[in-house]
Amino acid sequence: MPLKAVAFDVDGTLYPNASMYWKSVGLALGNLRLIRALESVRNQLRDHPDATDDFHRVQARLLAQQLSLTPERAYALIEGRIYTRWFRIFRKMKPFAGLVETLEAFRAAGLKLAVLSDFPIRNRLVDLGLTLEWDAAFSSEETGYLKPHPQPFEILAARLGVEPSQMLYVGNSYRYDVLGALGAGVPCAHLTRRSIEGSQAAFSFHQYSQLREFVFRSLGDPGYNSLTGRVSI
Repeated sequence: MPLKAVAFDVDGTLYPNASMYWKSVGLALGNLRLIRALESVRNQLRDHPDATDDFHRVQARLLAQQLSLTPERAYALIEGRIYTRWFRIFRKMKPFAGLVETLEAFRAAGLKLAVLSDFPIRNRLVDLGLTLEWDAAFSSEETGYLKPHPQPFEILAARLGVEPSQMLYVGNSYRYDVLGALGAGVPCAHLTRRSIEGSQAAFSFHQYSQLREFVFRSLGDPGYNSLTGRVSI
């Protein structure tokens, strides 16, 4: 089926992970126990998915058990130190080189654009300067699951009004993004500097100009100029 939409992961896909690590080192060192415990909880939720209408309360309850806290205190720690303080760092972040031009080219070609992240979206896209009008932007947490469960990808396709095979998902995690998308019948482009042997990704790339080339080749768009990255409408 023809490609109608391109959707993106956020962390490590819209901006370089290395830049985030450097800018958040102080926050990480001051909250190392919390961060490690939360990572363990989220891995538990990935490995043993059990959909819930209140993902954040379940996450807080599991974190409370690990840290010997009340669920209310655990919820407040996640909200205050992760979803609020960590998210403030996005005001200092810059997107990957070539990303804005890629999004503009896709939009000009009539493709729908979306974001699906494992963490809440909130103001992060605006803080990154990605202020174009997205057709969908939400967190997998809202579905009751985390990637690589197929449900978030299936809901994303439904919100965009396309078949899963008509949407390309772009992500930097092979396990969560590539395999998760494929589990829902969604082809995935893998952002990586080192291709995985036997990768099931539809395409692997490390520069957004390469993704533009791939998508417009897939569209067979004669108006795309690979030298300028522009589309003639």
